[in-house]
Amino acid sequence: MKNSRKEIFAQQWYMTKLCFRAAPGSMAFHLFESVKLQISIFMESTWCMNYMLEVVEAGGTWQQVLRIMALLMGMIAVSTVTFSIYSQSVLPKLKMTLYHSFRTQIYEKARQLDLACYDDKNFYQQFILATQEADACIDRYLDTLGAYAGQLVFFFLTAWFCLKINPVILAIILLLLPLELYVMKKENTAVVNARMERVAPEQKREYESRVFYLSDYARELRMNPLMYEKYRNDFKDSNREIQNINEKHSQKIFLYGALRHAFLEDMCGKGIVLTVLLYQTLAACSLSYAHMVTSITCANRMLHNTASMLSNWKMLAENSAYIAKIRELLSIETTILSEAALPVPENPRELSVEHLDFSYVPERLVLKDINLLIRPGQKIALVGYNGSGKTTLVKLLLRLYDPVKGCIRLGDTDIRDFDVQQYRFSIGSVFQDFKLYAASVKENVLMDVASGTKEETFAVEEALYHARFTLRDRRLVYQVETPLTTEFEKDGVNLSGGEAQKIAIARTLYRKQNLIIMDEPSSSLDPLSEYLLNQELHEIARDKTVIFISHRLSTTRDADCIYMMEQGRIIESGTHEELLAQSGKYAEMWNVQAGLYQEEAGA
Repeated sequence: MKNSRKEIFAQQWYMTKLCFRAAPGSMAFHLFESVKLQISIFMESTWCMNYMLEVVEAGGTWQQVLRIMALLMGMIAVSTVTFSIYSQSVLPKLKMTLYHSFRTQIYEKARQLDLACYDDKNFYQQFILATQEADACIDRYLDTLGAYAGQLVFFFLTAWFCLKINPVILAIILLLLPLELYVMKKENTAVVNARMERVAPEQKREYESRVFYLSDYARELRMNPLMYEKYRNDFKDSNREIQNINEKHSQKIFLYGALRHAFLEDMCGKGIVLTVLLYQTLAACSLSYAHMVTSITCANRMLHNTASMLSNWKMLAENSAYIAKIRELLSIETTILSEAALPVPENPRELSVEHLDFSYVPERLVLKDINLLIRPGQKIALVGYNGSGKTTLVKLLLRLYDPVKGCIRLGDTDIRDFDVQQYRFSIGSVFQDFKLYAASVKENVLMDVASGTKEETFAVEEALYHARFTLRDRRLVYQVETPLTTEFEKDGVNLSGGEAQKIAIARTLYRKQNLIIMDEPSSSLDPLSEYLLNQELHEIARDKTVIFISHRLSTTRDADCIYMMEQGRIIESGTHEELLAQSGKYAEMWNVQAGLYQEEAGA
């Protein structure tokens, strides 16, 4: 991976704007402290030492030395106070502010991006890298910014001083600098390439590591020891792959590093400088002993400072590569947009799907020529075996994706013309793979920060009641305020699959939308709870439009219209009785499950 100087400076300028916009005062203090530190070092190790040596060599008085020592101690005292304020207060707050600002951009972009992005492996790796490196990017930026600001000031102060007392030494160092820069660039390229090649196997290793410590996998691994062995071996393979990448680049990194440190800095740099200084002092007698000592100090400081700047350049280039990746993520354009941004009508309207085709991958259609009409208040069922396209169709109805052909209309308006967020919020949905969050029961229903009003609490309790979720469970010590999951709260509660699904259903019931989509709403419930929930849903949604997706046909048989899907097409449609009379795929599916529902059918 190659980073030109122009690209590196572009990434650093981006970070500079971001950081100064988020915390201008603290950033100015950060630069001030970095520069002040190097000025203090210059004054102490170079200017003051040279002054005292000249005083001694010229036979000066003790009072002259005391005056300069008093000045130096005063500067150190002031510097110590400001540095304490900076390191103990300003810097920690600055980092927290910048972490928050940078991560907020990343998470906000992730929230806005099309769901299709998550189907792309390259995007997901890029997103993982962005989230893992965000804080480190801030740390490296602050370190390199402070280092370069201070080191450049120190370099020019020392170069100016060296120019006054011994310009020959300055010329030697400046001649060595281009060669060292070239070697440093080659070393940096190897380091960055190695890091970027490790991203994919490190992501895989992190997943394999999570398998061993997350509770989600604990039961399965104990019941299936062979899977434990598989992932342990996969973990070893990932480590071996990372090791191979390191070994692939290690020889270049070592050779360039050794060439820079041992040859250019020590043998050429310090060796040539010392030889020239001894010649100037002992052979040519053109340099005083005071200036010889100061010249040695200046040369060593400049060589060390140059090496530090080059090392920081390596960090700068590596950091720029990460920043570029994060900026690529932030620059991804959303394609599902609010084209006309029309408000969604409050009154229920027909929802129609017309000649709809869709594919996740080009030229591989998963939905083909879908046509259906859903009238206000109807109960619609989408049924079919796994992979028939039911959930994909629902995602299109919610406008999480856009079709490649055809359209979906609400009333006479293409849903692409509505404000996308308002449109999505107008539909209540419960997906099969819903998630509970480490928050209270109430917040998991609200999917928002609770306001704490009595009206809000009552509405949440009402939604939970209609979803058949009982708050009388003795584990729910704090009722709707009980925290869910035990990850952060000692009083947290882990719910069963069926209870968790009721929470997800309550979310939809709380919002009271006119259209509700239920993707396998009773898949985790026992038959009795399923029956009671179905009756409850039909009752509370009697004036709403409801779309059910289910494999369990007892959920869907009372629907006004049932659409049977197979291989991305609607192959049958009608009421339960009409489809049974057709003796087609639906009837076949019903007969397979009939034994499970005979009692219920006779009820």
